[in-house]
Amino acid sequence: MSTISPVFSTEPGLLTSVLPAFETSFTPWDISHLFSVFDSSIDPKPVSTHDYGSVNQIGSDMSPTDNTDERKKKRKLSNRESAKRSREKKQKHLEEMSIQLNQLKIQNQELKNQLRYVLYHCQRTKMENDRLLMEHRILHDKLLNIRQVLMFRQT
Repeated sequence: MSTISPVFSTEPGLLTSVLPAFETSFTPWDISHLFSVFDSSIDPKPVSTHDYGSVNQIGSDMSPTDNTDERKKKRKLSNRESAKRSREKKQKHLEEMSIQLNQLKIQNQELKNQLRYVLYHCQRTKMENDRLLMEHRILHDKLLNIRQVLMFRQT
C-alpha cells in the first residue's frame, strides 16, 4: 500500500473506494500521461532556439503541443528572470532608502545640536541684556542723584 494520499494515488480501485463517483480510471486531473516521456528510452530530438521567437526542431515533425510547451518554458524562465530583477531592484531601493534614512538621522541630529547651541547662546545673550538693562537703570538713578546733589549745592 502506498503512503501517498489516496486522491493522488495511481493505484487502481483506490480512488473509487475514496470517491465512488469516479468508477472509471480517468479523472479530470489525471496527468500521468504527461510524465510518460520520462519513462521512454527514446533520445530526445535536438532543438535550436532563436532569441525569444519560434522554436525550430531539426526534424519537421514538431507537434503544436511541443511548441506550446517550449513557449511556456520560455515564458516561465522569462518570468523568473523578471521576478529576480524585480527583487534585486527592490533590494537595491531598500538599501538606498536605508542609507538615506541614516543620513537624514545624522543631519537631524546635527540640526538639533545647532538649535541647542543657538538657543543656549540666545538665552545667555538675553540674560546679559537683562543684566545690562538693570545696570543701566542703576547708573541712571545714580546720575540723577548726583545731579540733585550738585543742584542742591549750587543753591
